[in-house]
Amino acid sequence: MNEPVSRILGRSGLTAELVADLIGGAGYTLYIGGEQQSHVYTNDPVSLRFDYVQRIANLADLLDPPGPPGTPLRVLHLGAGALTLPRYLAQTRPGSTQWVIEYESDVVPFVTEVLPLPAGASVTVLVDDARAGLARVAAGAPFDLIVSDVYLGSNTPPHLTTVEFFASLSSLLAPEGVLAVNVADDPGLPLVRAGAATLAEVFEDVLVAGARGLTNDLDEGNAVLFASRGRSLAALQGALQARGPHPSGMIGADTLAAFIGDAEAVHDG
Repeated sequence: MNEPVSRILGRSGLTAELVADLIGGAGYTLYIGGEQQSHVYTNDPVSLRFDYVQRIANLADLLDPPGPPGTPLRVLHLGAGALTLPRYLAQTRPGSTQWVIEYESDVVPFVTEVLPLPAGASVTVLVDDARAGLARVAAGAPFDLIVSDVYLGSNTPPHLTTVEFFASLSSLLAPEGVLAVNVADDPGLPLVRAGAATLAEVFEDVLVAGARGLTNDLDEGNAVLFASRGRSLAALQGALQARGPHPSGMIGADTLAAFIGDAEAVHDG
């Protein structure tokens, strides 16, 4: 497929488009409403283009649930995109059970028609609002990893950014499970800092990962907020930063309050 293919999404009315890489045709980028959402290398799902996706994948690689090395994970993805991380985990953690909640009923059929999932991937897709649909995935809990990467256009719906929402996600995590939240932000990082403040009201440990310019100088970009009720996340901080992508920055417990500054936690209502 050399020419872009597109589909109008029924619920939002936005246009979804899959565009092949210009050089080599090795992968495809999914755009929704003109915004880049995901990228997939067709024949190499373990290679990842976007830095924030690589940071989440690095965390998944380091997770150590009870069992022998390489034990499959139980993972909940909020937001489907091009199913980049489900493809990655199907390769790196064979046998993992993965659930996806996606608001748009047309996204996954559109993507998988062009880019089928790998054989053997165990991925259950539910069409629902990411918050309303949590009751439907409770049977799959507890999860070792929950990934929240939900955007409508260029913004995350506000009801998916609150203390109450994150408390609901916390209840679905295994004792040492980790929540990963992708946040795209402008200079000064008001959304990232508010997100960190919000997570800190729910979870014992919160890390902010991103490019060094983002964590050190509050440059614009994508940050990944990691949160856990257990202590394993703090122990992974050094390894996560060392894995990059580089230059890699990390905000941990000793610098989190200064990073948050005057940002306030977000609540319902």
